[in-house]
Amino acid sequence: MQRRDINSVINEAGINRLGDVLGIVERSVNEGNRLILTVGSRLSYNDIISRLFIGSYVLVIDSTTNSEVMLKVSKIENIPNPPPSIGGLDSTYVKVFGDFVITRTGNNGTYRYSSLLIIPASGSLLLYPNDETIRDFFGLRGNLPIGKAMINGFSVPVTIDSKALDKGMLIIGQPGCGKSLLTKGIIKELYTISDYRNIVIIDRTGEYTKYLVERGLNVSLLLPLDLMRLGRSIDIDELRRYVIDKLRVLGFRSKVKVKMSLSKDDGVEFNVYFPKREFGSLSVFPSSIRFRWFIERAINYLDPEVKYIVTTLMMENDKSLNTVQNFMNALRNPELLNLLNKSSINKAMDLAYFLRNSGYFDAVINVGGENIDISIYSPMRLLRNKLVIFDIHELPEYLLNVYEVVLVEDIIRWLMGLRNGKVIIVVDNAEGLMGSSDLLSTLINNVRIGRIYGVSFIIATRTFSRKLYREFGNVVFMRMSNSPLRINCNETTNLLNNEFILLSPWLNIDCIKGSIA
Repeated sequence: MQRRDINSVINEAGINRLGDVLGIVERSVNEGNRLILTVGSRLSYNDIISRLFIGSYVLVIDSTTNSEVMLKVSKIENIPNPPPSIGGLDSTYVKVFGDFVITRTGNNGTYRYSSLLIIPASGSLLLYPNDETIRDFFGLRGNLPIGKAMINGFSVPVTIDSKALDKGMLIIGQPGCGKSLLTKGIIKELYTISDYRNIVIIDRTGEYTKYLVERGLNVSLLLPLDLMRLGRSIDIDELRRYVIDKLRVLGFRSKVKVKMSLSKDDGVEFNVYFPKREFGSLSVFPSSIRFRWFIERAINYLDPEVKYIVTTLMMENDKSLNTVQNFMNALRNPELLNLLNKSSINKAMDLAYFLRNSGYFDAVINVGGENIDISIYSPMRLLRNKLVIFDIHELPEYLLNVYEVVLVEDIIRWLMGLRNGKVIIVVDNAEGLMGSSDLLSTLINNVRIGRIYGVSFIIATRTFSRKLYREFGNVVFMRMSNSPLRINCNETTNLLNNEFILLSPWLNIDCIKGSIA
């Protein structure tokens, strides 16, 4: 084949917009999914290896097939004395060993990406792609930033289309690896995307409210309070001081202005005003858990004997489940012994004492001499707002896990009938739900039902569950002591803190390694 001048080829194809031309392919050999290219170049060997380091990406452009093949360099060899069959005008010859990544074929200005390796013909060009070309080939042209990746010496934004989250996102990694930081960054970006009607965060750490408000986001916060630990109703001024103390626990140390409002529809609301203008707004809804709501929804997670007692009381004495105290009074009724054994009643009483002593149930506040039960106000009222945080991090562990699952279940039910905009539900530190097969099964069921009604989940966990993994289209692996499964990815899985590997069907490639920006 007659050799072509590199400059003439560049001028013909407008190749320079894709990157820097390194040379012309003289021969190409396919070994499985790896190409071995013999390349002639006018660059010196040192100039070539300064670009073609192991792990860098190159692009082979074949004008005869109108195809462009991207390879990941695995090895480079100098050819000091090339055979006469490839010797020519160019001064340097090298062998480039590259693992196949993806092929792009063009037709009338449109491109198609595929996993079909097209062997480049002699005379094809070898390019060192620029950052924009890399973004195109990898499929990093979305509107949702995840982080950044260092590729070919470029800091390339890792972005996917927000529509990818319709299939949910699972984030897996050890404590301290950056799961929550990554999740917070995604929430911040999603907040600006108009097609999300609700972003709902189940906060098990108490970290989200301060982070998001300080970055200019307007937050509605449901804050369960252990008001009944006092054993009495509290007045509105006590409640105000209680809420301010809880804001300090959440990290708001500076002085703030707090304005209270009370309505029959929404209960008590505290609007918090910050001195810094760049902060977002914060509306705090102090909450108490209604015992009847909780026990009816949590019944499937109770001890079987306790479950039988609750079911019996539903039929025999329906009012006994209105409050924790009513439940305890019903358990003390001697007639109950005629229906149930003492051991079962004692188990139910232990549960009742635990729930009552937690202070989170059936709280009453005194307003102008009138007692108001704030547990009657449904948490669902907050879903009229765009960004909602249910901060449950101070709940006792058993109560926290069950309350979280039944809360998510109720949110899904409430959203099922709306169908007017997409919703994201964020569950961080979800490993607390994986110690119980019942809780995990309910979470998975909520993920499935939510997907039908436009509700997607972002779940972050330190514990791998294969059942949960199968439910998500997008998976982010972060630092882990042991990889839980083999993934189809050429990237190393030895990650540092804040580094990740993203697997997504919206990428053109199997995976990409990056770090939190």
